[in-house]
Amino acid sequence: MSFRARPSAPIGWVLVLALCACATVSLPARACAEPRFGDSTWVAPAGPAEETPESPGPRVAPPDHERGWETVLRTPFRIAFLPLRLLARGIEATGPLVEKYFPPGAMSEPPSTKRGLRFQPELIGATVAAPNFAGPGSKLALTGTYSLTDSRRLRFRGWVGDGVSQIGAGGEAMYDYRPNRRFYGIGNFSNSDETYFLRRTDLASGYLFAGKNHLRRVRVTAGVSDIDIGPGYNGSAGSQRSIDVFSPVDVPFLTTGSSVWWYGASANLAVLDDSLGPSRGLHFRPDVRRYRSTDNSGLRYDQWRLEARGYLPVFAKRRVLAGRLIYEGVDRKGGSAPVPFYRLPESSDADRFAGYHSGRFRDQRLALGTAEYRWEIMPPIWAVLFGELGAVASQSSSLTLRGAHPSLGGGFRAKIGNAQVARLDIARGHEGIVIRADLGVDF
Repeated sequence: MSFRARPSAPIGWVLVLALCACATVSLPARACAEPRFGDSTWVAPAGPAEETPESPGPRVAPPDHERGWETVLRTPFRIAFLPLRLLARGIEATGPLVEKYFPPGAMSEPPSTKRGLRFQPELIGATVAAPNFAGPGSKLALTGTYSLTDSRRLRFRGWVGDGVSQIGAGGEAMYDYRPNRRFYGIGNFSNSDETYFLRRTDLASGYLFAGKNHLRRVRVTAGVSDIDIGPGYNGSAGSQRSIDVFSPVDVPFLTTGSSVWWYGASANLAVLDDSLGPSRGLHFRPDVRRYRSTDNSGLRYDQWRLEARGYLPVFAKRRVLAGRLIYEGVDRKGGSAPVPFYRLPESSDADRFAGYHSGRFRDQRLALGTAEYRWEIMPPIWAVLFGELGAVASQSSSLTLRGAHPSLGGGFRAKIGNAQVARLDIARGHEGIVIRADLGVDF
């Protein structure tokens, strides 16, 4: 018979604790790791006593200073957008007061009880499109717009072969009715007082093109245009009707419409790194047309428009210098009646002078030069600073720098999707500040 001694409970627990302690001591260091950087218990290791904070080494980062040329490029934008920064600071400072005295619930009051500025939509429109109606590269689109001043516009467009074939075709039909079209007179120094007239335009055209890429394409076109005019109505406050201010002797076709047909050719020739937001390249757009009357107005004249653009990056693609030159004119043929004032080149649409109202200047010649500095803020938004010089004249020799109308301004440019660009411009000319928001611009 043998006997086995059984240790008492306290002695057993002591042995267990002793074994755990030995195991803990023998475990690798990673099982009981020291605090890491970012932990609340981490303490930076002390360096050698002889080192100073200025001593070179991994703890001292290299100097981080803005380079001189970059400071020069950024300074114009810092100055231009200083008012926006001040506005933001003001909103931050007054925000608590607004919430205190105008709680969010106050915004649900009926409109009739609110005070201050009000915004009402001036333009109502819609577009119905049928892409690929005849296969890839084809499209039909119908756009209609209406304004509260009774302006109406209906535009139908269609094309085939765009981007998929070396040849293609398209057409357009448009009805445009505007009872308060602006008119300031003819000439580079016309009166700045605004008048208005009614203009109704019926237009139809068709074209054939050669070139798969729309940036390297030539086109032949033909069409008809019928314009009817009248005294007008719904003009802006303080303005007068054009027939009450001007004389038919000084303004050709002041009270008479006209109907013409035309044929011509145009081209789109470009070498760009990006079709909507280029930073490098050249772009040329010539367009010539010959007009002949289809009524008894006796009109026979040629119209031409030349446009050149250039883009150059400034050390990086997110900083771009852009320039544009436009030269447009009409040449009346022998025996023709004077070109109607509503068919003369004018500072509107793609030829608009940034610091002046649309249609402010018109004559037989128009010249416009623009220089821009663009800086990418964050994709797809760019900030823009620009300067312009524009002028009109009865003949090319009368176009001078001294008589040109300057515009200085800035704004924002953004690419929307793969086929559209939007811009917001704030510009100042001799006659004040003009703000313009536009969709579908291509410069």
